[in-house]
Amino acid sequence: MEKHVRFAMIAVCALFVAGLAVAAEEKAGDGTVQKIGGPITVKKALPVSKLAKNPARFAARTVKIEGVVKDVCQGMGCWIEVEADGASFLARSLDESVLVPKDCKGRKVVVQGVVKTLPKAAKEEAAPEGHACPKPEWVLATEGVELR
Repeated sequence: MEKHVRFAMIAVCALFVAGLAVAAEEKAGDGTVQKIGGPITVKKALPVSKLAKNPARFAARTVKIEGVVKDVCQGMGCWIEVEADGASFLARSLDESVLVPKDCKGRKVVVQGVVKTLPKAAKEEAAPEGHACPKPEWVLATEGVELR
């Protein structure tokens, strides 16, 4: 009896772990959606051109932007440049909790985060050899990303 209970517990744990792995990627009608970080909860996307034109207007607000990955951090994957509407804006994981694949350039992307000025510490951090991170005045502090 004890062997059956132990086997059942192992089976349940294995199914749970497999379910977590599948939850990270969901099938969409036109391909796979890779979800990184927290969920995207903002319903309406803010046009990238509007955010790029006047980011101070959206300071401290949680927004969602959609576009194509124009560039991506080749160090850890801590930032992406999102391009749409003839404009681009930098989304960066300030606490390095949301790291994107380094090969996602050119993919469609949805990013949710808080519009912030780049913290002084981030502006002053030394870049690893052969790698430079952009240091714009304003960034979208990444909370969640969906890559298509």
